[in-house]
Amino acid sequence: MAGGGGIRLGEWMSRRGQAGKGLGRRFNRLWAAAAAGNLGDGVYRVAIALLAARLTSDPVAFSVLAALGFLPWLVLGLPAGVLVDRYDRRRLALVVGAVRTGVIAALLVAVALDRASLWLLYTVVLVLGACETVYDNAVGSMVPAVVGDRERLETANGRLQGAGLLAQDFVGPPLASAVFAVAAGAAFGINVACFAVAAVLMVALPGTYRAEGGEPVRMGKAMRQAVRFVRGDALHRAMLSVVVVLGFANAMAMALVVLWTREVLGIPEAAFGFFLLTAAVGALAGSQSAAWVAARTGRGRAMAVSAVVTGLGMLLAAATRSPYVAAVGWALAGWAILVWNVVYGSLRQRLTPDALLGRTIGIYRVVAWGVMPLGAITGGVLADVGDLRTPILVAALLTLAAGGYAAIRLTNARVDAAVTNADAAITKADAAITNADAAVTNADAAITRADAAATSDAETAGQAVSGDRGAA
Repeated sequence: MAGGGGIRLGEWMSRRGQAGKGLGRRFNRLWAAAAAGNLGDGVYRVAIALLAARLTSDPVAFSVLAALGFLPWLVLGLPAGVLVDRYDRRRLALVVGAVRTGVIAALLVAVALDRASLWLLYTVVLVLGACETVYDNAVGSMVPAVVGDRERLETANGRLQGAGLLAQDFVGPPLASAVFAVAAGAAFGINVACFAVAAVLMVALPGTYRAEGGEPVRMGKAMRQAVRFVRGDALHRAMLSVVVVLGFANAMAMALVVLWTREVLGIPEAAFGFFLLTAAVGALAGSQSAAWVAARTGRGRAMAVSAVVTGLGMLLAAATRSPYVAAVGWALAGWAILVWNVVYGSLRQRLTPDALLGRTIGIYRVVAWGVMPLGAITGGVLADVGDLRTPILVAALLTLAAGGYAAIRLTNARVDAAVTNADAAITKADAAITNADAAVTNADAAITRADAAATSDAETAGQAVSGDRGAA
């Protein structure tokens, strides 16, 4: 493809061959640890909801439980990023992994002893949410160092997100439901086992993963540094703007999806899960094809197209009363959203200095999670003013507008130029580190030579004194 960030056929075939190769043992271990943790998350989310349903039928109590799931990201997202940039990321993941394993184990004991309460569930949701802000950020920040080749970040992130989808959407929920129906405690036992396996795999991951190039500073100053960095970078500002709109629109579209499928599409309750599965299937396909799309069209164009296709999928779903046509639109939107997530997430990793990566991820998470409750509330208001299709229609239009904005602000030329500058900065930093290491090595060698000379002089002086004494 000529111009616009596309690639020639020979280069594309070369990259395609690389994509088929493995990403190395370190990545495989990180992938396995992330998959085990995601399976635990999938089991936990269903099991905790089913346990809450046994304890109360109060809608307000359920809404509080859901709200507490958002709260840690809103409050701790950026401070968690500071920790990720300050300490070794693998060790940090191990510590919070151990904490969440212990918390679920304590809940397992409470369930087994029939001592579980709603307040205990609230506490568990808050603590695990706080752990998630650190764990997910740490794992995401480790990816560039684990992969090594920054040209393969899309492939790596696609595989990680694909595993997460399989674990959280396909395997975890039905497994949790089936096991919980037989023995509630056994579901949380599976949860504990998944988290423990993730911790063991993380222990087996070799290397150190502390951010390079940064110096520890106070929490407030560290957060302000990250905010200034994102505000001062044109591409980060543009991507964050699109993330705000997509997060708001997606929450708006999903707020009343249960009522929409039942009353507009006529889908019975028993088939509701299968309808949602169509989006998950599309998302899984998107996670695995994102690297191909980015290589074929260029990263900037891939982001713009994925946002537009997401809007078109929503528009198709909103415009029909056929459950089959709506399912096609939902699957299309699911595919495009994951293409966006993989491509923009990889670009975010590539454009951000390692010393700021954890905090930058935290900023994106805070903003994205912050607009979701507003989007859900807006969806309810729009449905009340119009009908159940109105929130999806408005979400589609907003998403299409975001795609148009991305097409203007996130062009292939701008993205490629930013990537080139970021890579040059990394190369310069690596050269500086290499020179510093060489200087240290030379200094050590000089000290060794000086010590050897001093030892030799001392021995010579000692021999001279001994000779003088003998002569005397």
